[in-house]
Amino acid sequence: ALPAGLSAREVEVLRLAARGQSNRVIAQALSISERTAGHHLQHAYEKIGVSTRGAASLFIIEQGLL
Repeated sequence: ALPAGLSAREVEVLRLAARGQSNRVIAQALSISERTAGHHLQHAYEKIGVSTRGAASLFIIEQGLL
């Protein structure tokens, strides 16, 4: 089970974001639209209670998901 109710796709998006990838690059890597990548990030931020990529990156590192 993933922490904070995150979906597998949200974790994929968070991992790429933590590696410094833009929404555009995330979208290309996962064959989704840039807008969808942004939605996944926003939903993940809400679930883990953060508002920045840096905080989200720290969360997934602390959870051993990176």
